[in-house]
Amino acid sequence: MTLSALSTKQKELLFRELRLSVTHHSNAIEGTTLSFGETKQLLENGLTAKDKPINEQLVILGFAKAFDVAVREASNPQKVIDSSFVKDLHEIMFENALRIAPHFTAKPVGAYRSDERRIQGSSATLTHPSKISVELENLLYRFRDRPMSLADIARFHIEFETVHPFADGNGRIGRLLMTFQAIQSDFIPPLILSEQKNGYLDGFDDADIMTMFLELSIQNAMGLLG
Repeated sequence: MTLSALSTKQKELLFRELRLSVTHHSNAIEGTTLSFGETKQLLENGLTAKDKPINEQLVILGFAKAFDVAVREASNPQKVIDSSFVKDLHEIMFENALRIAPHFTAKPVGAYRSDERRIQGSSATLTHPSKISVELENLLYRFRDRPMSLADIARFHIEFETVHPFADGNGRIGRLLMTFQAIQSDFIPPLILSEQKNGYLDGFDDADIMTMFLELSIQNAMGLLG
């Protein structure tokens, strides 16, 4: 089913549910400790979770705000992903955490990392800091055409994570960009569940596997419609 095939009421329900579910699961994949219920209370009622790190909760609020921006901007067919948009999403996600809990926030925020990084448990070679800007611009240029196929979205995601432009939040930003690309390409945005993390990680070794995983994740999202 395409996104455009949904009624206005279905789209409203879908994006309301996706805002909560994508926020929870995308952060849980990265190790955030809030439960789904705690995330729901935080986003919908402004109630913080007791005995849970404040920096995690600030990032969750920032992620939801960045999700709203990605969805809103994707509704403009003329909007393209450029490096400024990528940096803006990163800053939106981390700006309050940086202001209130700076000691727990990886820096810089809204700018590319300046140190070399590795992904724990992965043999992937990440882009050297000196080459991030050029490689990200090249990536954005190569995938500038729209609409994208699901295979294109999968390949972009794999390559974006290999560039790994930020000190923290690369997976979450990559999944927000995936939401943007899906909307502009008339796909229902994928919902990657934290309990399916291993299957998701397997996709980084093979674009075909990632594409199939995204098909499954679209089914997850469609399940939110009941």
